[in-house]
Amino acid sequence: MMSAVIDIVIMVLLVGTLTYAVILDRRMRKLMATLRDMEPMVTAFSNAVDQTTRSVEDMRDLSEAARHAVATAQEVPKSAPKTIRTSTLTDQTPAQQRAARLRANEPVQWQTPVPGKSELVRTFFDITKERKK
Repeated sequence: MMSAVIDIVIMVLLVGTLTYAVILDRRMRKLMATLRDMEPMVTAFSNAVDQTTRSVEDMRDLSEAARHAVATAQEVPKSAPKTIRTSTLTDQTPAQQRAARLRANEPVQWQTPVPGKSELVRTFFDITKERKK
């Protein structure tokens, strides 16, 4: 009698475990399909982040150049023509000039580069493709 109860309990637990495994498998398949659908978007986002990082670095370089140009223009004697002092940022667009002025006052310290980010994203999708097979 006792062994029959234990057998029934084990069978109920086994059925529960198998049911949970089937549900989990369906959810994982749906997740993997969603990730495959998102792959182009994630790749585009990764490329956009890379481009943004390059743009910020370019702006930082322009800011340093402008800061240096302003510092050297202030060292020019008073007898020098005014065009030398005021033309330090004229070769830049207004947005670059604003960015240079902002960067000269307050440098950005929060940006942390992530080396190999694109490779990490591609590796993730390659691994998921291999697991699918």
